[in-house]
Amino acid sequence: MAKETSYPPLALFLASCLLMTGGWLMASFPIFIFMGLAPLFALTDRATGTASIWEKMEWVLMALSLSFLAARLFDLTHLVSSIAFGILFTLPFIGYVWVKQTLGPRVGKVSIVLFWLALEYLLLKVYPSHSPFLADALRLEPAWTRWNIHTGYLGASTWILLANLMVYYAILSRNPFRWHWILLAVIFIMSPFISYYFFKSTTITRTDMLNLYSENLTTTNVMYLARGEFIVRTAAWISTLILLFTLIKSQTTKA
Repeated sequence: MAKETSYPPLALFLASCLLMTGGWLMASFPIFIFMGLAPLFALTDRATGTASIWEKMEWVLMALSLSFLAARLFDLTHLVSSIAFGILFTLPFIGYVWVKQTLGPRVGKVSIVLFWLALEYLLLKVYPSHSPFLADALRLEPAWTRWNIHTGYLGASTWILLANLMVYYAILSRNPFRWHWILLAVIFIMSPFISYYFFKSTTITRTDMLNLYSENLTTTNVMYLARGEFIVRTAAWISTLILLFTLIKSQTTKA
């Protein structure tokens, strides 16, 4: 069995809170957003070694709730909705633990990324105007995400999640400080700057995305609905297949 990380849950929780809060509040240079979820990835290492998939998830829930409140500049009128979104986005971490316990240790943490993106796509479809998206952390730096003309606005959420995943593998995993993970983490964190220098197109903003997903369909809207937000739409389908396969596997095992 692989060794557990030596970081206590409280330390991982505090690190995530500080980094995510810094990422949201420092909107003009939100570099910490690319590291704030990595400690939560590490918390799932302890959860997968327990009998209950809920163990250690309270740390994830509290960190995410605080993060969503920070995204609203700690306006306490959004306290209830922040907790609600915290509960919702804890589900990708719970889902990963359940899938790994059912399908085995080869299940990778990229499933957390897929589940998170699937939830963002679901919110875009059913509750777009008031839902928080990770991509919103880059709202004041549109030049960092000029490539999202090809991926859609939520392509920035994908970038943030993958950067956090690389930081987890580089620093917080059970086998940390391997050079290839460190190199990948640096590349992913630097990607917004690469976008700035190599892409000259106009970025898709949150407002653009919401307008294109409006009910007043035009030729542009129809084309965007068919092609735009391709990454999160694909993640939603893949996540559905993963969960269905895991459910069937769990029922077969019980039988």
